[in-house]
Amino acid sequence: MNDDELERELRRAGGLFDPVPSDLLQTAVEAFALRTLDAELAELAFDSLTEPARVRGEERPRMLTFHAPGLTVDLEITGGGADGRVVGQLIPPQAARIELLGRQPAALTADDLGRFVCEVVPTGPFSLRCRLAGAVVATEWVTV
Repeated sequence: MNDDELERELRRAGGLFDPVPSDLLQTAVEAFALRTLDAELAELAFDSLTEPARVRGEERPRMLTFHAPGLTVDLEITGGGADGRVVGQLIPPQAARIELLGRQPAALTADDLGRFVCEVVPTGPFSLRCRLAGAVVATEWVTV
């Protein structure tokens, strides 16, 4: 058994025999949200999951749009986990350092045209924290 499998088994056992109380979990989520207190919040404006699903055809990528004063963040999520990727665009186009926050944190860089790519789709809730020239913008938390 490798380390990842052992961790999975221990988490499963802990969830069965000693689950985290819901009020403690809520407190932890609220405390974690304070980390981005200095950031402007980019609210979810569009999620393609709310659109009617096709009856037939290929799986469509998930599209997300976040709006904050002076910035729009567009995301396209294809596949899942290590078999997927997240492609993003900042509007207006600009270079930025981007942190993907969640279970699998990642450091990303947007080029001068505002484009960035993450080669792994996050599992569970995630947020993007964009460090722009003179501003910090964090997206709402969403789950893939």
